[in-house]
Amino acid sequence: MGIHFIVTQGGEMFVYAEMLDLYRKHKDIYFQVYTNGTLIDKKMAAVLAKLGNVAPMISLEGFQATTDQRRGSGVFKKVMQAMDNLKEVGCFFGASVTQTRHNTEEIISDAFFDLLVEKGCYIVWFFQFLPVGKDPSIELMASPEQRNALREKVAQIRGRLPIFIGDFWNDGPFVGGCIAAGRRFVHINNKGDVEPCAFAHFSVDNIKEKSLKEALKSEFFKFIRDKQPYGNGNLLAPCMIIDNPEVLRQAVAKTGARPTHEGAQLILGDPIREGLDNYARQIHQITRPAWEAIKDKTVKWQD
Repeated sequence: MGIHFIVTQGGEMFVYAEMLDLYRKHKDIYFQVYTNGTLIDKKMAAVLAKLGNVAPMISLEGFQATTDQRRGSGVFKKVMQAMDNLKEVGCFFGASVTQTRHNTEEIISDAFFDLLVEKGCYIVWFFQFLPVGKDPSIELMASPEQRNALREKVAQIRGRLPIFIGDFWNDGPFVGGCIAAGRRFVHINNKGDVEPCAFAHFSVDNIKEKSLKEALKSEFFKFIRDKQPYGNGNLLAPCMIIDNPEVLRQAVAKTGARPTHEGAQLILGDPIREGLDNYARQIHQITRPAWEAIKDKTVKWQD
């Protein structure tokens, strides 16, 4: 099918030694592996460097206190050591950072970017905290103003520092908006459920029962693709979960898509529904002027 970029994630991928055999077998595929980094010792770093087609993206929440608060005492030091191990052997690697209401000032600081460059990161991915999972909550979501502050900071950094920055939601203009439901991306969870993306936990097909080609032709996926780009075409607000939440609700209601885990459906109802609607109105209002300024210079939509 011409797929040469595969992301693997969760739980902790380096627990599964058999994954190394898959990486070796598929030498023509680039694997981006999201990891907490605690199992990347010197031996593992050497293995990854020899493979050449595996890039660990190590999770950070900010500096030591913020990272350890979420991930456990001592994890930040282990991550720093993992990065040193990878840098020493010349392995391509990066960092994964989730923006929340509480860490925004820290992760957009010059000091944080300087740390990433110093440790040898080639890439950093920024993600928004989303109210998904079995106990969804909007309390940790970065505010629309904070999200826009990240967008503005990334624009300042690009071209100045020797690091590639991917801002997963704010970079909609570079890829023509949402890439979910098979437009450029599809997610398969641990049970084999074929989901539009890693954050939209609904499905109509399972990879154990249908081929990927068949799953991509589902009415669920077709409905989502037909709606892209969503709303009024503001690619700085491209997401069907938090920026245009009515799209996900309509897709689930019209196609009978089922939640893929207990509690996934809670994102569709109040109080999450009301919170996301308020968020969506604000993010469109905040980003609209910036979008109007760049829309004629951005990626044109392609089916």
